[in-house]
Amino acid sequence: GQVWRTVRARGLFDKIVTSAHRNGEPGMLFLDTANRDNPCPHLGEYEASNPCGEQFLLPYENCCLGAVNLARHVCMGENGRPAIDWDRLRETVGWAVRFLDDVVEVNAYVSAVPQLREAAHRTRRIGLGLMGLGDLMYHLGVRYGSEVAQELAAQVMEFIRYHAMQASVRLACERGPFPAIVGSVYDPDDLRWTPPQPLTPYQRPHQWRRPPPDWQVVVEGIRRYGIRNATQLTVAPTGTVATVAGCEAYGCEPVFALAYVRHVNDDEQDLELRYTSPLFLHALEREGLDRAARERIVRRVALTGSCQDVEEVPPSVREVFVVAGDISAEEHVRMQAALQAFVDASISKTINCPPTATREDVARAFQLAWKLGCKGLTVYVAGSRERVVLETEQTRQAKEKTTVSAQVRPRPHTLEGRTYRLGTPLGTAYITINHNGDGEPFEVFLNVGKAGSDTAAVAEAIGRLISLILRIPSPLSAARRLQGVVRQLKGIGGGRPLGLGRDRVQSLPDGVAQVLAEYLGLAGPAVPDEKVEQLSLFPRGDLCPNCGHAALVNEEGCCRCYACGFSEC
Repeated sequence: GQVWRTVRARGLFDKIVTSAHRNGEPGMLFLDTANRDNPCPHLGEYEASNPCGEQFLLPYENCCLGAVNLARHVCMGENGRPAIDWDRLRETVGWAVRFLDDVVEVNAYVSAVPQLREAAHRTRRIGLGLMGLGDLMYHLGVRYGSEVAQELAAQVMEFIRYHAMQASVRLACERGPFPAIVGSVYDPDDLRWTPPQPLTPYQRPHQWRRPPPDWQVVVEGIRRYGIRNATQLTVAPTGTVATVAGCEAYGCEPVFALAYVRHVNDDEQDLELRYTSPLFLHALEREGLDRAARERIVRRVALTGSCQDVEEVPPSVREVFVVAGDISAEEHVRMQAALQAFVDASISKTINCPPTATREDVARAFQLAWKLGCKGLTVYVAGSRERVVLETEQTRQAKEKTTVSAQVRPRPHTLEGRTYRLGTPLGTAYITINHNGDGEPFEVFLNVGKAGSDTAAVAEAIGRLISLILRIPSPLSAARRLQGVVRQLKGIGGGRPLGLGRDRVQSLPDGVAQVLAEYLGLAGPAVPDEKVEQLSLFPRGDLCPNCGHAALVNEEGCCRCYACGFSEC
């Protein structure tokens, strides 16, 4: 594509951070990091991902996703304590890879777009991920976010990647490698792929009795047979799937809260479902707490979703049963990075921050994720959105008690701004947009026509209403509200449009929308052409009370409309 506009990187980053701190959007993708792991660079470079950020794709490509439920791969170890069932996990991964490859073959692609089937068969991408990682941590007594948890997550993810690649190599032996393998990093005659390595060397290689992977077996298998799938692993959010499967933690996330309210859209009605963690309740029972104590604890936990401030909860339980809000942003990011080292695609991950988080906290999370090799992430500050799927009782009550002040923000003594000149069907318009100290638009003035005319009155009214929209309290930023104004005014037609092509102004409201869009960076500036001047069919004047055209001209003491012939005499 072509360069449309050049902006300062720091300024753009600051805007992203400010918006993410305000409402969790946008997330951030690191394209350079993603392209370094592109298995088929000979087919093109990544430019974007799917909406959740876990799968970068080339044009027309698609990927079949699946997830291993880690909570179902826990058994009782020889010491009578919960342990990972590595044999069952290996078997599950093998079957899952075969299943997803079958889906690539039998999928009912949209027949009207044959490129979809061609792209899918060319690279045969699959995306096996996981869910219930937080559940696994609870079972094994490991605090999510700790250094121990980071190593456990890395060992589990490496085990899944190793056996997923083994299964894909076996499929290549049976069915052949993916058609685009020549020129890819998996090209058997020019193998450039190297086995993944953990971010830091393992300090506990035998703690969970994981069978050590022999990556040389995979390398030799690719050299001999190739590999069936260009990508093998992807960690998707799995929100709904994990709920159906009975997981307490979705995807690679920690448990959101030990007790929370789930909002379900039931025939356009908000249905509230209350939930309490069964694993937490079982842990309290194992500690020998009686029923009365457990009920007191649950009532306390039901408010905030966390047990960290509940003194009755035994310290050993508090140490393990952390939730998303108990984990620092840095721990969130390091957990994601530990997993990303063994995921060839990407990971959908939300960094949950407490309501007290600052913009600097959000910026540090983005920067750390980039430094550690993550391919993207979303940062969400608790309570920054009006409508969410999950929230704690405390957050819900806070929203109910919050009353938005109806007081319009007072105008500061001085404001800076810009004035735009634009030709409109009602005459030349001078549109001034002033912004406050935060760079947010604050007010808009319109000057069109002679003072005291109906044209000038309409222009002033439009400016006043836009200014009121910008100054009234709202959870949306002023820039977002101004975008809404642009959408409402853009394209409103009139009786005498002015100009041609991209410079066409259909009416005064349409012209205002064009100027506001230019101010917001949604459109480029109009290119003036001094050599061409559009001649008016009749003189511009005030608004005619009969036809509404701006053609009411005062001549020889009488107002006459040049559009419809109306005369006040």
